[in-house]
Amino acid sequence: MVRRMIQGMRRGGVRMFSRPTAAFVRATLAAACLIGLLVLSLSRAGAQDGHGDARQACEADYHRLCAGISPGGGRIKKCLNDNFDALSDACKQAVGARTGK
Repeated sequence: MVRRMIQGMRRGGVRMFSRPTAAFVRATLAAACLIGLLVLSLSRAGAQDGHGDARQACEADYHRLCAGISPGGGRIKKCLNDNFDALSDACKQAVGARTGK
């Protein structure tokens, strides 16, 4: 029996491993994309949990104290921390909670 299998493999009659079908490949890629999107959306939602409260509490202080500061690179956080004594109480709590003050 083994001899027949070996002879069949030489002739191309028996395949030890078959190629995945196109439908299987598409389904696997679709599942991987869905998992990637789910992980991305969950990580973004987790990262924004505390930002919304701080942004709401400090919006007026930002416009009053840091209006000329362009966002990015932690410049707004630095401006709010530099002007900590002039912040509203709600913003002080939000900034203090995030920076550990």
